Amino acid sequence: MNRRRVLEIGSLVWAAAGAAVALSALSDVNDDAMALVALASIVFPLCALGGAIALRLNNDRTAGLLLLLSVATPTYFALPLNVPALVIGIALLAAPSLIAGNPPTPKA
Repeated sequence: MNRRRVLEIGSLVWAAAGAAVALSALSDVNDDAMALVALASIVFPLCALGGAIALRLNNDRTAGLLLLLSVATPTYFALPLNVPALVIGIALLAAPSLIAGNPPTPKA
């Protein structure tokens, strides 16, 4: 399994874990903030899903940006869950070929 595939799977796992944690804690949110927190609990994990899709399409910098956005997922007590997405997102923006490897070249 290559690095790109590992990053794709990691992004999918982060999307699922972030959504699970964020959505499970919605019952503890004040009524005033419920709509905003519910929206954030859905949109930001979807950014991680988009990052996995961008990696699949060899759009590494886009994937990095989407992973950085996904860090805003409200994970409350489980804040360390956000750290790998933050680090990998920054790394993909800074040096995508070092992190994800070179994209496969199409065969002629």
